[in-house]
Amino acid sequence: MSREFDHGDEPRAEEIALHQRFLTLLVQMEAATSEGNEAEVRRLRPLLERARSRWLKANLRVTRSR
Repeated sequence: MSREFDHGDEPRAEEIALHQRFLTLLVQMEAATSEGNEAEVRRLRPLLERARSRWLKANLRVTRSR
């Protein structure tokens, strides 16, 4: 999944979109783990880590700007 998010100009909207992306990947990772699909887990792990990092950075920007 390499979709871009339409988050407008709002930093909070971007943070929400990135959080949703992180949660989507987290659920996919949990499903792959429960199914024992190691290939899918290996594929998702770097995507999940990158999504988590991007979301946390956006979250810091939003919380610092308040």
